[in-house]
Amino acid sequence: MTVDAFDTARLRAAVLTAWRSSPARLREDANTEEDHARGYYRDRVVVELAQNAADAATRAGVPGRLLLRLDHADDGTAVLVAANTGAPLDSAGVASLSSMRASAKRPEAGPAHTGVVGRFGVGFAAVRAVSDEVDVLSTSGGVRFSLADTRSALTAAAQALPELAQEVRRRDGSLPALRLP
Repeated sequence: MTVDAFDTARLRAAVLTAWRSSPARLREDANTEEDHARGYYRDRVVVELAQNAADAATRAGVPGRLLLRLDHADDGTAVLVAANTGAPLDSAGVASLSSMRASAKRPEAGPAHTGVVGRFGVGFAAVRAVSDEVDVLSTSGGVRFSLADTRSALTAAAQALPELAQEVRRRDGSLPALRLP
């Protein structure tokens, strides 16, 4: 049995319900993710990963360290690994990663929250400039964002909803992978 440490089933259900209710919402989410991943933030992947690492270290009150390494999977595919010190991923962080403009890193009172760099909730979308399959692993658990999984979930959700099915077809594979952790 797999433990859902970050309550991702609830997040996925809420997003799929919204998309079923309003295919325009799917279009909006897909366009927003595409704009940030392929447009505004496409050249900022390393900067955004470094900012997330700095913020995790700040929240934990430890010196920040970031390791960036390019590996290769067994099939030869390039894999960018970003490893950092700091606060582990939590449910609020996963909810933030799976939404746009809803950062869980808003400055709060206290020394652990001074100096937080990211707070707008858009930087993580830069990872889509380099991958359609993103794994975020932490000492507290892991979460996967997958274009293939999003496509499967939408195909199943759209079976009885012609308007949603039409929107999925119209998008021709350009779907919001970061909305369904």
